[in-house]
Parts: sequence; structure tokens; C-alpha cells
Amino acid sequence: MANDLRMRLGVHNLSSEQVGAFREAYRQMMAISDNRGYQFFAGLHGAPNWFCWHHRENATSALRMQVFLPWHRAYLYNFEMAMRDRVRDVTLPWWDWTLGPPRQSGLPAVFTEERDGTKPNPLLRFRINLPTANPPVNHNTTRSPDDPADLLTRTGAAVADLLDQSDWSDFTDGLEDVHDFVHGWLSGDMGNIGTAAYDPIFWSHHAMIDRLWWMWQARHGNSNISTDLLDVVLQPFNMRVRDVLNANDLGYDYAAAQGVVPIGGTG
Repeated sequence: MANDLRMRLGVHNLSSEQVGAFREAYRQMMAISDNRGYQFFAGLHGAPNWFCWHHRENATSALRMQVFLPWHRAYLYNFEMAMRDRVRDVTLPWWDWTLGPPRQSGLPAVFTEERDGTKPNPLLRFRINLPTANPPVNHNTTRSPDDPADLLTRTGAAVADLLDQSDWSDFTDGLEDVHDFVHGWLSGDMGNIGTAAYDPIFWSHHAMIDRLWWMWQARHGNSNISTDLLDVVLQPFNMRVRDVLNANDLGYDYAAAQGVVPIGGTG
């Protein structure tokens, strides 16, 4: 099974060919205006559709459910499949914001370079154009990252503590707090739920969140996730919480953390 899994890599470990494939997948998706395109997928998270779950809340539901991690795993899975429809064998890399110098200082260069050879770098920004949103949105995404030292200080120790946390509820709440900090550290559109997913770095930030959940599962399994959540449908995807608990069942793995995640008694 392991040989059949597509491997998600860290952005900092991508070869020049892999960076090229990553950028090309985004470039092609950004040129598509239908439900295969970048803007469509970004619009599922915040404006104009607001399907995302954060801190047990969803803008379209009166229910309170702890499905932040499962919903975003389903979201990334569907986005990655759309990437692979454009560029065969590409995978969604994660941005490890716990790394410090010399490996990185703040944002990885693949997201900040103005040019990709002779073309604009599609990972730098995206033009949001939502004339029917309330209010309408039409601008290039922006970032205003804070001090790189703050990013490392606030995330490194917190992640280590979270991976030792054995309770699902405490883990997911704590990881979501770290997630929120990174969004705020980046500021700009990443600091706004309505526009965050339009920034090209959003997906690699969330791949890191998903990777940390994967690592936590490898240690602690899924047996203490509330059984009331298992059959919750992760709209707008045709997937339930139980369908996304094992990343290997979705066909992918994370580099440097390979193996099959135990799924405990969740069935």
C-alpha cells in the first residue's frame, strides 16, 4: 500500500522540478473560472460560500461541532485532486512554520519571489474577483508578515506540547489556536476568514495543520474522537468525518512520517 501513496513533502524540501510542478498546477487552476478552478475552491472556505468550520462554528449552521480538522482535511484532499487534474503526480506541500534559520526565516522564498522564470509567480498572490459577494471583493491578495522570530517562538514549543496531548478535544482546540496565530502573523488576506483561502500560501499552511494531526494520530489514534461526529457530512464534500480519519485511505502520506495510522475503535 505504501508504494501506492502519493507523498506530500515540505516546501523547504522541494526540488526545483517539484517547485515548478507546484507552481504550474496553481497557474493552470487560476486560469479556470468554473468549478475546477482556483477561485471556486477558495470560495468554498469563506466568501462567497462560507462552508468552513472554525472553533466549532459554521456560518451556515446553527450547530456547534468540533470538525475543524476533518473539514479542512476533506477540503485539502479535494483541492489536491484538482491540482493533479492539471499536473499529473503533483502533491500539496506543507509549510513548516516551526523551522528557523538557516532553513527558513519567515515565509519560504517559493511564495515570495516575484517571478517564476519568465512568468509571474502564481504562489505570490491571486486576484480575487467576487462581484456577487456581499460586499463585493476585487483585489490582489496581500500579506504583511510579522517578525519571523515571533513565528518560531510562538509555534515551536506549542506544537511539541500539542503532540504530547492525548485528548482529542484538547488537541484540536490547541492546534486551532496555533493555526489562528499563523493566520494573524501573516495578516493581510490571511488574517481574514472571508479571503484567507485565496492567498496561495493558505493551502500549504493548512497542509502543515493536517500533517500535525496526522502525526498526532500516529501517536494517539482516533479512539477518543466523539462517536457523535463520525457520520457528520463535511459539506459541500460527499465525505463524512469517518471517511477522512485515515490519510492513507485518502491516498496520501507525509514525508518523514510514513506508515499506516491506527484508527482505534472508530471503525
